[in-house]
Order: sequence, then C-alpha cells, then structure tokens
Amino acid sequence: MHLLWSKLLSYLYLFSQEWRITWLDIWHETSSRWLAIIDLILLTITWILAFWLAAVSRGGLLILHYNINFGIDLIGSANSIYWLPTGATIAFVINSLLLLINYPAAKQFRTTSLAGSLSVLALVNLALASLLLINFR
Repeated sequence: MHLLWSKLLSYLYLFSQEWRITWLDIWHETSSRWLAIIDLILLTITWILAFWLAAVSRGGLLILHYNINFGIDLIGSANSIYWLPTGATIAFVINSLLLLINYPAAKQFRTTSLAGSLSVLALVNLALASLLLINFR
C-alpha cells in the first residue's frame, strides 16, 4: 500500500512539474500571456455573473431559453445557471491539458488552444448576459 501511495505521489509531482513548465513557457510569450490573462478574467466574470444571477432570482424560476418565433421555451430553477460556467471551466481545463500533452508542439497549437478557450468563454458570457436581459430587463 505504501508503494502504491508513493507512486501516486510521484506521478502527481511529475504532472505538476510538467504543468508548471508548460505554463511558464506560455507565460514568456507575449501573445499567449495576454490570451491566458483574458481567459482567466472572462472565467472569473462568468462565475460572478452566474452567482449574481442566481442571487438576484432568489432561488426562484428563471427563463432559461427564449425563442424569437415561439417565445419562452424553457423555464428552470436558478441553480441550473451554474452549468454554463461549469462547462466553460471544463473547456478551459481540457484546453490546458491539451497544452500539457502537446507541449513540444508548435506555438500555433498553443495559441489556437488558448484562443479556443477564449471563444468558449466569450460565448458563455454572452449567454449569461442574454439570460440576465431576458429575466430582468
């Protein structure tokens, strides 16, 4: 059992070292640094918007989807708002893991991965802002 625990800790340590090296390399490139900073800012804004939207609704029902032709399509609890930032966080983490797996790859892949997570975060923030406008305008 001690050998298994020791191996697990060793793998976690090596993984964290590779993660640190990858992100230090990304941090030294100016364009990648700004993409990473904007990603983290948008991720923070996403969680703040979700918490604020759930707090303003006071645990009641929210309009979750509105169709131009048919009107309100989906009504649900305020807790279902948290799926949007959770999905954005998962997309950001998966893109970070792809950076770690393909670390020696070209700079273009790293930039594309960071830009992909930026586009996901921008769309999630747009969806949360539209939910805010639909429910509380």
